[in-house]
Parts: sequence; C-alpha cells; structure tokens
Amino acid sequence: MRITFHGAARQVTGSAHLLEIGGHRILLDCGLFDSDRVSPDSPNRHFSFDPRSLDAVIVSHAHNDHIGRLPCLTRAGYAGPIYTTKATGDILNVMLRDSARIQREDLRNFQGDNGPVEPLFELHDVEWVVDHLRRLPYELPAEILPGIYLTYKDAGHILGSAMVQLDYREHDRDRRFVFTGDLGRRNTGLLPDPTVVKNIDILVSESTYGGKELDPNEKLIKQLHAIVARATRLQSKIVIPAFSLGRTQRMVYCLQELFTVHKVRPIPVYVDSPLALRLTDIHREHPDAYTPQARKLMDRDPQYFGADFVHFCGSWDESRRLNHMSGPMIVIASSGMCEAGRIKHHLKHAVEDPDNAIVIVSYQAEKTLGRRIAEGVEEIEIMDQWLDLNAAVYVLDGFSGHADRNDLAWWYEQTGGNIEHAFLVHGEPASMDAIRPTLQKFVTNEVVIPEPLGSFEV
Repeated sequence: MRITFHGAARQVTGSAHLLEIGGHRILLDCGLFDSDRVSPDSPNRHFSFDPRSLDAVIVSHAHNDHIGRLPCLTRAGYAGPIYTTKATGDILNVMLRDSARIQREDLRNFQGDNGPVEPLFELHDVEWVVDHLRRLPYELPAEILPGIYLTYKDAGHILGSAMVQLDYREHDRDRRFVFTGDLGRRNTGLLPDPTVVKNIDILVSESTYGGKELDPNEKLIKQLHAIVARATRLQSKIVIPAFSLGRTQRMVYCLQELFTVHKVRPIPVYVDSPLALRLTDIHREHPDAYTPQARKLMDRDPQYFGADFVHFCGSWDESRRLNHMSGPMIVIASSGMCEAGRIKHHLKHAVEDPDNAIVIVSYQAEKTLGRRIAEGVEEIEIMDQWLDLNAAVYVLDGFSGHADRNDLAWWYEQTGGNIEHAFLVHGEPASMDAIRPTLQKFVTNEVVIPEPLGSFEV
C-alpha cells in the first residue's frame, strides 16, 4: 500500500488521504481547507491528484472539513461511488446544499481581479454527489473493490461518524488498515463510546486534542449549571457559538439533562440556525444511534432534542428579536468558531455587557474570532466594529466531539498493539508531538507526522 496525505497534514482541515492498493486508488474524505474560497491559489480550488484516476471515495463523517470538496471532486471528473454510513449520507445531503447556497450568496456581488468569481460548486454538483452515495451500515463488511473490504466502525464523534477499516490481501498477507476519522470522547451520555478495533497493521489517527486533557461530562454539567444560575440571578444572556452539526444537538441534550435530571430551573433556550433545525430533524430520524441513557431522557418529550423550553428560530425576524429580549435566556447559534453566521450578530449585542456570558464549547482554530474570545482579548472586531469584550467568557471545550489525550491513549491501548505503521493527522503540530509518544508504545515502526503531500510505502 502507498498512502499520500493530500490534506489535514499538520493542520486540522482539508482531510484527504489517498490510498493505492494493488492498482486501485481510494480517497479517504475530501474536505474543505481553512482557506478562502475565492483566490485562484486557494487549495480549495484545485486538487493535488487526478480525480478521474480514483476508483472509490470513502467518507468518515459529514463535517465540512471532511466532505466540503466532494462536489468539486465530481466536477473535476470523478465518476465512481462515494461510500458513507446511512446517517452521514442524510446529513451530507443537507450540509453540501447549504454550502452551495452560502457560496452563491457570498459571491453574488463579489468582483475579483478578473471579474465575477464562480463558486466552488453549484447545487447540480451536489445532486450528482448524492446520486452516487452508497450508504453502508456499521459492522457489515462490503467488498468495494476486488479483494478490498470496507467495514465502518462507530467513531462516537457525531451522528453517523465512522472509522474506516479496510481489509485486503497484499504480498500473500492479510492486512488491515484503519483510519480513525474524527474519534469521539468516552462517556458523553449521548453517543456510544468509540468502537475498539484490533489487529491493525496500518493506522491513520486524528490528534486534534492530543496534547490536552478535557473535563469529564459530569464536571461539564456542573459548570454549565453554575453559568445558568449566574444568568438567572443577573437576568442576563448566555451566548453559545456552536457548530450546527453535532455540537448544537449535544448542547441541547446537555441542557435537557440539566433541567430534567438535575432539576435545575429551566430558562428559555433559543437555537438560532435554520441549518441546525434541518440537521436536528435528521437526528430525530436515527434514535438507535444514541445511548440507552440518552433515549430514556429524550423519550420524555414529544420530539428528540426538543422540550417546552427549547425554541428553534427559522427566520431573520425571529433571530433579530432575540437581541431585544430580556434574560435569562440561552442563545445557541453558528458558526462554532464565530467566523460567520448569526452568532456574530448575537455576539455584537452581548459582548460589552459584563452580566452576559459567552460559552465556548468547540475547538477554536488559530486566528479565528472564537479563538480570540477564548483567549480573553480586551477588544474584538465584529462586522467592522471594534467592541470591548466585557462579558464573562467560559471555555468548556470538554463538550468537543473530539477525543482528548486520555481518550486517544485508551483507544490505542485497546487495539492490542503490534501496529506496524502509524501516522498522525488532523491536529496542530504541538498536539501531534504531544500524543506521538503515547501512540508509539503500540507501534513497531516510528510513528510518522507527515508533511503535506507526504507519501509512504507501507
């Protein structure tokens, strides 16, 4: 096997890894880079491989840094199957359509140096992707190419997320390759723990929080309780930037747990994201994905991820109205890193009041507005206006869907060791360096942190 890293190498976006097995070429993920989509030099506008040469594409889960360039791939000539889990296929359909709409709106009045700029892809490109999806269940091996069997393993990261296990025979040896995708945390209450995989020969592992130990769920709930109690006492607002996919549903569930199981007096929760509403509807269609504990809690209400105190805002008028409402109240809006979307409007109206609170519950990439808020800078710029950051800021990144260093160490240990080759991707360099010695204990050869476009025969 040869593996070449075309994305998420020493960074956390643009997931794309090319496998060559016995003459077959398989792409794992095809995600957006954290780069502008307008510049002709943007990595989102070209591929470092020939899409027409691919035989199969395998998707780990439906976050945009793992699926966001799939329509570009098909637009550039790829004509084969795209494998996903069942839930990921449903979510991908919504995510890519929303991305096409946003690009078209953003570029409507934009003029580049050489005239109007075309979006990365259009809705008809998304239609082609959806038509070529092959949805597979967890744990059922499928022969996707002659002698190459794909088995999806639940990664516990978001609904539908999966580890990719490929079993094949090479040089008269049976071999097993595993790509973790984004590995989830343990004991979150909502999703099952990541599935243990054994007898691995070649491993590609994410490392987003490889250098950090995150708070357990029980402590996070207590911290959330204290923040809600503060807002109730001060009659103020809590603003939570959250990704529409995964994090929003997790926060709604945790608030349900807080108000229902722990008997904390409820305050209104407003989910201000049309995309989150559509994705929550998909979450309701997959009740078997959740732990028995979560199903027992959510079965108390007419709809999963819904209760008397949870309100979804669809229109801009409903969104604007929140800015003029009195607390106590909670507003959950995207984007999770505060770089776009309705969250910027809510932050603009909330950050200068010291009674309000901003709660960071997602990974914040370098140079994003969310990272600056989490770091506690004195001033932030929102929509060309400088504002004093007076609101209380709480960083509860334990709500992240990514495994921390303890979760990663646990999962590596459960593999049983004897891994021949291992690679770390999807992390900032410091995180990769931190988790590398832990993984090395279970790997025969030196653990590799590949450079972009690094290529290895294993």
